[in-house]
Amino acid sequence: MKPEIDELYAQALAHLDGWELDQAEECLRELIELDPEHARGYNKLGVVFARRKDLRQAEDCFNQAVALDPDLAAAHSNLGNIYSEHGWTDRAKEAYERALALDPGNPTAMHNLGVLFRKSGDIGKGVSMLKQASKAERYRFRDKARRDPSTRRIISLGWIIVIGIGLVLFFLFNR
Repeated sequence: MKPEIDELYAQALAHLDGWELDQAEECLRELIELDPEHARGYNKLGVVFARRKDLRQAEDCFNQAVALDPDLAAAHSNLGNIYSEHGWTDRAKEAYERALALDPGNPTAMHNLGVLFRKSGDIGKGVSMLKQASKAERYRFRDKARRDPSTRRIISLGWIIVIGIGLVLFFLFNR
């Protein structure tokens, strides 16, 4: 049954990426029916509700995700977003900080905390957090690219093309 759950989760993520919220919700509800303790499934279901601006149901899903897996940084960060939408700055800050304690390089939580600082008037701290978030995002992208064989092949091919063009230009200008 595990492959079916993994496939449903992957389908739900694909639907979320395309903002196909009804299809994503359908996949996630089926997943949760098969595995009622799937914290990431509840977290993504919360994302579906948040995108629909149904903050109450989104908060319930994020809280369920945290109850099932207190170490799920994304759920804490998403709770912070809900609290921020409600104007509950202190609760939002706590949620973002919890996400960062669990995943210190989490660019989303850093960014959201930076925005929260800026909104609350602490511009310097906000800008600093936003810069850290940007740096963390670049680092994660590079790290992911280094680990993914298909991405490494594409990058290698890109460099080969750039070097080839450089050699052709060098040859043409030195004739």
